[in-house]
Amino acid sequence: MAKGYFLKSNFTKDTLLKIAEIGILVLPALTSPYFIRYVVKKYFKEKNKKRVRAITDLKKKKLIDIQEQKDGSVKICLTENGKKIILQYELEKLKIKKPEKWDRKWRVIIYDIPHNLRTASNAFRIKIRELGMYQLQKSIWIYPYDCIKELDFSCAVFDIPLEDCVLYFKTEELPKQKEIRHFFNL
Repeated sequence: MAKGYFLKSNFTKDTLLKIAEIGILVLPALTSPYFIRYVVKKYFKEKNKKRVRAITDLKKKKLIDIQEQKDGSVKICLTENGKKIILQYELEKLKIKKPEKWDRKWRVIIYDIPHNLRTASNAFRIKIRELGMYQLQKSIWIYPYDCIKELDFSCAVFDIPLEDCVLYFKTEELPKQKEIRHFFNL
């Protein structure tokens, strides 16, 4: 993860998310010092000094890159750290979609993450708790709905090799099943 880069300002966060949504921008070359104002006016439908400052701040923090191309056009794109920040924001919004009807199968998540990835392991544990999973034992979690996509995304954000560190399977029977059903209101 891009440590130390998590943006506190909602305005700067919104600007970065908008740039990510637009994708790579390629614009006609502008040698004017007001180039960023042009970008704000064209893509954000506003001429706002705060937005200009936010883009300048993103460039200073090396979250976006502004490059002049050989043909004279200018390309604005996210850097690797910028992409990592976007993943963190997507992780914040991550939710598991619950189907209308439960298929009566439990999803069991068992993980064993190496000690050299302790920070990632702690972050992963916090995230699966936020997703509403039931902790059966220290690194054994239960969920009644399919959640492999969310686990895969979380592992990607935390740089945890899913295939090597996380075991995911379905079962119909569990110990403490009555307690777990009560936890999930099933």
